[in-house]
Amino acid sequence: MIDSWAKIQNDNFLNAEAIGPVGAEIIVTIKDIEYADVFNTKTNSTDKKVCLFFEECKPHVLNKVNTRTLRKMFDPYGTDPKKCIGQQVTLYVAPVKVGRNDTTGIRIKEAPKEKCEDCGQLIRATRSKTVAELVEISVRNTGRRLCLDCMKKAAEQKKEETA
Repeated sequence: MIDSWAKIQNDNFLNAEAIGPVGAEIIVTIKDIEYADVFNTKTNSTDKKVCLFFEECKPHVLNKVNTRTLRKMFDPYGTDPKKCIGQQVTLYVAPVKVGRNDTTGIRIKEAPKEKCEDCGQLIRATRSKTVAELVEISVRNTGRRLCLDCMKKAAEQKKEETA
């Protein structure tokens, strides 16, 4: 018998409801892929599950569908799951079927790629800003799509010019 609602909804891990309704998405940076202790409501015990840890939010327990997606995206011919570390992905809410029940789940797809107009490197999210937010800030301040390093350089140049 389950004696607590907290055991049904594990607040330690990201779920579809935390992202939003069907179609909602967030862009995250993968920090690590590791085993974690996850409470199993069916057995009323803790199991070790493979989880994705992110810079921006709670970890996500990987399922077979998302594991296959990650492998196709980052290591299609190899056996090294660590190749996804540091990569950005989009987590989105999709309708899924669990047994006979229709519900929602988290699915993974490639994150949109933005390149810096100055150095040509991919613009990467930070702990506090997504790629889209960084692009919006750089366009507003410089008129160009810049990575964080190039934004800092542009700010220093502007400061020197006005001094």
